[in-house]
Amino acid sequence: MDERSRRRKRKRKQILKRRIQLATLFIFIGFILCIGLTLHVRKQQEAKRVAAEAKELEQKRINHTKQLLDDYYSDFLTANELAVPNASNSFSDWLYENYSIEFIEETVTNELLYQITGESTHVLSDRYQGIVSEENHIYERKGKVKGEAEITIGGDLCFAEDGFVLDYYDTVNDLKKCISPTLLKIMNDSDIFYINHEYCMSDRGTPLHGKYYTFRAKPERMELLKEMGTDIVALANNHVYDYGKDALIDTTDLLTQNHIPYVGGGKNIEEAKQPIYFIVNGIKIGFVGASNAEKLRYTPQATEDSPGILRAYDTTEYNQVIKDASKNCDYLIAYIHWGTEDSNYLNALQQSMGREFLNSGADIVVGGHPHVLQGMEYVDGKPIVYSLGDFWFNSETKYTGLLQLQVTLDGLKQMSFVPCLQTNLTTQYLDTVEKQEKLYDFLEKLSINIEIDSNGIIKAR
Repeated sequence: MDERSRRRKRKRKQILKRRIQLATLFIFIGFILCIGLTLHVRKQQEAKRVAAEAKELEQKRINHTKQLLDDYYSDFLTANELAVPNASNSFSDWLYENYSIEFIEETVTNELLYQITGESTHVLSDRYQGIVSEENHIYERKGKVKGEAEITIGGDLCFAEDGFVLDYYDTVNDLKKCISPTLLKIMNDSDIFYINHEYCMSDRGTPLHGKYYTFRAKPERMELLKEMGTDIVALANNHVYDYGKDALIDTTDLLTQNHIPYVGGGKNIEEAKQPIYFIVNGIKIGFVGASNAEKLRYTPQATEDSPGILRAYDTTEYNQVIKDASKNCDYLIAYIHWGTEDSNYLNALQQSMGREFLNSGADIVVGGHPHVLQGMEYVDGKPIVYSLGDFWFNSETKYTGLLQLQVTLDGLKQMSFVPCLQTNLTTQYLDTVEKQEKLYDFLEKLSINIEIDSNGIIKAR
């Protein structure tokens, strides 16, 4: 074999060797790719499996939480004797749609729901049913302090065109000269300011025959009520009907037009018995009112088709109103017009009635009508404030004040008294320690079992 043949043979071997090497390399690369692809597929399958398991676990957790929520809500409705809402979705589905709900392992409580949503079960239930509106007697206010509702309550307010405080107002034409700016600020800054509206507001009607005192204000005086920061009034008293049914109807119409709700009176018995609710920082506060004030009963009980007030000479009906309202809110304030006029001393009937109202479901009972301060009493941890006296009423010089309540989801956190003096047709804030302590001592002596510290904070003794 010549040299050329040998070179061709070597070249063919080299080419074959390279081809074998390339084939081996391709086979190796293919093998590696197959292993990689297999591992990738397996990894994807594992990821899908893990994701499916996680999704299944999350769904189980959601289902578990929803079941707990629905069971809790069912128990809540049963405990409060409330009807099951006619809704297209469940309570838990609605919660998940509207709030960030986390996994709940064991127990649902009102406190837990408030922590998660910022609203109590009563408020959540109302929103779930779509009934939070003024038309449904539920009002909303933005609260100053997170987790609390501050309610300020004044005593008897009387606007009468002939005599009394309006005569003085008309000479100065400045409410700040009639009520201390300090008090006006407190009233306007409160989440809710509540006062007894002891007069009618109308251009119609005539004074009730035989009644010695009759009070009526012109409709334009509504601006004063608004300037005071009024959020709600009690009509359950012995002067709202002084000029008859037309004047009372005008009063309710004016209040409604100005978005100031009222309790204890109205165009018919349904209105007079109707509770009013406010939602403040996710807490639902309820108000009801009734009157037990007249020896000669000039002021009629409202009926199905005639205006008047809710009377409580027989307390059966008012106790039922309280019971029903208490099941629809977190904290219930029951107003009652009662007691002996111009007497600082409460009577046995007030004490027994106050206990009835607390037993029926009120969280606090607040009274008016005596025109002067009366004492306070704690009964099983709940207060009865027998009379706040006249807040701004006439020319007499007498102690008065504003009652302030700080309410949380757990109930009454703090109750305090803002010391005032009505004098010379004005109501003044007592701004010295000496004057304040003198009033606090006076109020303590009238009371059953309270003490008031230097800041006006009231506690059971």
